Order: sequence, then structure tokens, then C-alpha cells
Amino acid sequence: MPLPSRVARAPKRPIAVPERDDRTPIRLTVTRGALGLEVYEPVELGPLSVQGLTVSLPGLAFPVDLSGGVPVFRHRRGEFECAELELGLAELERWTRKSLGDAIGVSEDVQATFWPLPGGVGVGVAHGTKALAFDVLWAPVEGHARLVVSDERGVGLGAPPLGPALRVMDSLLGKVAARVGRVLRIEDVAGRLARSILPALGARAAAAAGVRLGSLEAEPERLRVRLDRRLPPLASAARTIRALEVAELAAEADNHLAAGSVDTARQYLMAALERAPRHPVLARQVAEIDAWVEGRREAALGLLVETGPVAEAGVVGVELLAHAGDVQGAMAAAEALATAEVYAPLASLMWLRLSELSLEAGERFRALDQAVARAPSQASARWARLAARLGRGDIQGAMSDAEHLEAAASGAAARHRVCLRAGRELLSAGFLREAGKSFERALRYCPDDAEATWGLAKAFSDAGRGARAAALLERAIELGEAQGRVPAGALIDLARVLTELGDIPAAIARLRQVPARVPEELEARGTEARLRSRLGDIAGASLAFARVRDLVELEPRIDPRRAATWL
Repeated sequence: MPLPSRVARAPKRPIAVPERDDRTPIRLTVTRGALGLEVYEPVELGPLSVQGLTVSLPGLAFPVDLSGGVPVFRHRRGEFECAELELGLAELERWTRKSLGDAIGVSEDVQATFWPLPGGVGVGVAHGTKALAFDVLWAPVEGHARLVVSDERGVGLGAPPLGPALRVMDSLLGKVAARVGRVLRIEDVAGRLARSILPALGARAAAAAGVRLGSLEAEPERLRVRLDRRLPPLASAARTIRALEVAELAAEADNHLAAGSVDTARQYLMAALERAPRHPVLARQVAEIDAWVEGRREAALGLLVETGPVAEAGVVGVELLAHAGDVQGAMAAAEALATAEVYAPLASLMWLRLSELSLEAGERFRALDQAVARAPSQASARWARLAARLGRGDIQGAMSDAEHLEAAASGAAARHRVCLRAGRELLSAGFLREAGKSFERALRYCPDDAEATWGLAKAFSDAGRGARAAALLERAIELGEAQGRVPAGALIDLARVLTELGDIPAAIARLRQVPARVPEELEARGTEARLRSRLGDIAGASLAFARVRDLVELEPRIDPRRAATWL
């Protein structure tokens, strides 16, 4: 079959070539009597927004041919004229959420909070029973940004709060700022911005010599700073000047505190006190170091007394007054601190500390209510109030706190832990029905958990439902064996239930399963000895009592008075 002379081909389709987008957010402008370039759209650098960046183009003689537009002029080297920096506090919180845990000794993500202050910004970091807050004051020098840490305070940190505060600042600004003591400095801010933004937009980096930083304008949700060649030198506020003076005196000590070298930091602080005698900030820092060392607290209290009222020395003043026996003074100082504190988690923990110091029930409950009101999501305050409510029989209030804790927990595992702990609290307080419900909720989140199953069994056992308790205890033991960690208490409880059901040999067999070197070993061996004695197994009972005596003699962790109940 002959081939056709021409093969029919499909018509050619035009190839779609994407259009090149040469648009850049730069336009020509006249600035201060000269032609220039303006970046007319905000440029985002992390949480920082750069707005209205303007560059003048000196050396151009008028008239100027503008027909070529921006491409003709953007390769000329200009001079940085002005810009405005805007820092959104919500954006900053999202940006730092996963980077600050190590600073306060926490391996998990922590909640960081920022709030505006006159001439600065407040910083707060909290997790569990740890809370840290401090102020960062704005003190620029010409075109260099300078920040100084001031008024640091904290609860539950186990160390002076300045060290964690400086580590937080290192985490936030360590890549762009150089820190000496408690002062951080970012050199040539305008030059850095010009080199970061203009070349990326196709323009040449502008010269930035002579550009100054203005004052920090604080708004409820953002901070603003203006950069301008025509700004006068900025005069710092009195508070900032005092903070800079302290920073100069304690620079070496602060560096060692940030590195965790507390003893070396104390030596430098004592040397600084020789140059600036009775300086209240330096004395407080020494007291914050000594307050954590047994045997130094009296000396720390004496040092604070020399520099002013101890009640005005912050958290360390509260602790030293309480240690000295002045409970009323410590309570007054704690309430003043909690009332004045801006950072809610820290204020909540201070109210919680006041509740621990309070001797009267009314004062204690008032402080606990304040702790929960200041930070409703603060779990430690809620747990403390739940326990206090159970202590006075307020089951409805306690269950309300338990429900709030469960709702605030994130994820099934966290909610399981909350329900399990609530069940244990309710069980120890004697509220068996509510405890059973809490354990059932815990099993809803984790059906194969041995601890929750054991707790539910204890609730049934205490309620007189021995058969149901025995079945649940056997289930708890099976789950524990599958997970490689059998609850020793479940074995003892099952032995107790079996004894009530009349099966003493099976109870002894369960007690024999309790391993050595667990807190329940003494109870298991003592119960075994008594059960063997009831069976008439005198030899076995004698051996079991001998093991009890060996435990008392060889294990210093066992209280002899507790052991005497089994002998």
C-alpha cells in the first residue's frame, strides 16, 4: 500500500511562556529637595516590618530625564534618608514560641508574652510552676540599637532570674546582636536594612552613615521606631540611665550569670559593691544568689537590710522574710508584688506563694482565688485550689476546677494525666463516686492504662464492691505486665481484696509478686507475714518478719516509726 505523499499533522499550538514580572515595589520620589527612590510597600523581616524606606540620589543636576523610570536610577548609589520599623507583638510571640524553653530549664515549648512599656517592652516566659518576667529598655546610640535588661523577676527558677533573662535575650537576638552583660547592641541598623532589602529589590545598597534611631513608640499591639538622617540625638529617660549604670557596674558578673557560673558572678558583684556601696540592685542580686545556698540566707537578709526595706527587694525579700520567721512581713510583701505584677502567670504564682504562707483559711482561699483569676490557665494554681476545696468538703468547686483543667489540657495524653491526677485527689479525700468518674474519664482517653484501671479498682474497693474491684485489679496487673511496669500498689490492693473474699493463699501469692526496692516493699512483706500467721504458717511468717527487719536495718529511706507498725 503506497504511503501518502504528505502526512497530516495536528496544528501547532503556541507555547505558553510565563510573563516575566519585573515589577518591584520601588518608585521615584522627590525627598528633601532631591530625586530619590522609595520602597512603597512594607518589607517583612521575620516579625519586623520595614515601611517607607526612602533613599536620596545626590549629584543629579536638574532637569532630569525621568522617561526611563526606576530602572535608570536604581543602580545609582544613594543615601539612606528615612524608614519606619514596626514590630507586631503578636507576630513576635508566634516567632519565638519554640525557642525559649532552654532558657528557663524546660525542654518543652513555652509560652512567651510581650507587652509595651514606656520606652521599652516587657517580656514574660512561663511554664508550669516557673515564670520569668523582665523589661527591655530602648537606649539607642546614633544609628546603633542598644537594649538593656532591667527589673528581672521570677518564681520557681531555682537561680537568680537575671541569668535566664539574659539567655532569653540571647535566644531572641543572638544572631544579630552582641551582648555585654545585660546590654545588647545591634550595630548600624540602617546599613543592615539597606543591604538586606535594596539589593533584593534590584536596587543598589545605600550609604547609611549619619542615620539616627528615634524613640520607641509603644502602642497596645505594636512597637514603632523611626530611622531618619535628620533626627536629633535621643536623650534617654532617667530609668534607662540608671539601668545603664547598673549594667556597667555588673557587666562581668552578668556574663557569668548568663553562663551559669553563679559563684564567680557573686565575686564580681561583691567587687562592684565595693565601688558602689549599698547599691540596692547589686545587693539584691547577691541576695538572690545566697538565698539558694543553705547557711547563707541570714547573711543575704542582713545585706538587704543595709540597703533598704527587705519587703521592697522583690521575690527574694519574700523568701528571706519567711525564712527568718516574719510570716506577716513576707505575706505583705508577696501581696504587694502580686498586685503590682503585670505578667499574669508570675502574678498568679505570687498569689499561690501567698496562699502557702497564709495561716488562716480565709486568707488562703482568697489568695488561691486571686491566683486563678489572674491566670485561669495556670494549672498549678488550679490544682492547689482543687486540693484546698477538697480539704473543706467543697466537692462541687473541686469538680469545677477538675473540669477546667481537663478542658485546658491539649491532646488525649495530657487530658488523661489530668483525669488520673484528679481521680487520685478525689480518692484520697474520700469522694469515691466522683473519683470513679474521673478514673473512667482517664480510661476514655487511654483505655489500656494500668494506673487508671488500678485507680478505678480502688474506688470500687473502698465503696465495698470487692468482686468488681478484684476483676479490675487483675486487669490492671495484666496491663502492667504487658507494659513492663506492674503497679506494686495494685498487687497489694488485690491481695487485700482477695483476703476480704476469703482467699488468703491467693493473696499471699500476689504479695510475693511485689518486687524488691520499691516504696511498697515494706507493706507487702509485713502484710505477707501477718497473712501467713493467720494461716498457721509459722515458719513462713517468721521468714517474712525477718525480711521486714532486714529492710528496716538496711534501707535508710524507710522511716523506723512506720516500720514499727509491721513488727
